[in-house]
Amino acid sequence: MNQDVINLQYTTIKDPLPDFIYDGLSPYSKAANAYKPQPPELVEKLAKKHNLPREMIYLTAGIDEGIQMFAKAYGQNAYVFTPTYVVYADVKEFGGKLTRVPAVEGSDYVVKTETIPDATLIYLANPNNPSGITTREDVLKLVRNNPQAKVVIDEAYGEFATLSVIDEVKNFPHMVVLRSFSKAYSMAGNRVGYIVAHPKVINVVKNKSQWSNVSYLSVGAATVALDHEEYFSKIREGINQRRDEFIKFLKKSGFSVFPSKINAILLKFASEDEGTKFTEFLVENNFVISHGNGNSNIGLDKSFVRIAIGNNDQMNKLKDTISKYE
Repeated sequence: MNQDVINLQYTTIKDPLPDFIYDGLSPYSKAANAYKPQPPELVEKLAKKHNLPREMIYLTAGIDEGIQMFAKAYGQNAYVFTPTYVVYADVKEFGGKLTRVPAVEGSDYVVKTETIPDATLIYLANPNNPSGITTREDVLKLVRNNPQAKVVIDEAYGEFATLSVIDEVKNFPHMVVLRSFSKAYSMAGNRVGYIVAHPKVINVVKNKSQWSNVSYLSVGAATVALDHEEYFSKIREGINQRRDEFIKFLKKSGFSVFPSKINAILLKFASEDEGTKFTEFLVENNFVISHGNGNSNIGLDKSFVRIAIGNNDQMNKLKDTISKYE
């Protein structure tokens, strides 16, 4: 790819991992000669972080594996609220049924919280990818109203907002939270995530993954990262600030923007032609973005454009380019 191209297609953190991650990997590299199923050093750190018993935590190869584990175990009749993350659609790959419930009202993302009688599995991303948020109260209403289903709250971007319900999982045996190191800790390539659920649920879904499913080197990187929470918190604060400034810039420039609490923003154009025109303009100016569903979403047509939040230099160049759009 041209070195001048700025890739803002995927919601990965654009800052490289700091050297202290690499420096801390030596003992994990030396011990990687053996299988390490569910390494206790990371499980225990996560249990302490969330004030939960370790039996409620199960490590996964990124959130995607967790999503697929629940699709295999409980996906006979699954529901999602669109637009949202594409991997939920894997339910169909494993023989289940997927019902998409449209959740866009104007420029808002609104999830209905009533009972879905035939649901065996409900996925809800919060904050949502590509955009949108659901209040803690509404998430818990959805959980309370659907005891017949496993309600899986995907908090891949949980650390970017104050919406998490991870503290409530212990109160609902049918509730699940998924977390990841991909976005909050800049480790998308390491593929480390985890399930928070009641032990009985974990005992069912763990049989839907490999026995030793997580790289021990990746476990080491995640363990070291948890010892440097302040560093990653500042990274996230910077991203949130740049996102909010970018949203203000776009609105001032006359664009329609959805509310966002992730490291991306979602634009809505008057037509698919307008969305395509804007996308082509950015591509011509060496920016890679996501048009329509792209590779990450379901429920979007070509009138939507998603742009990930880059570093300061990238965002300044992007704003300068967009200011010339006609």
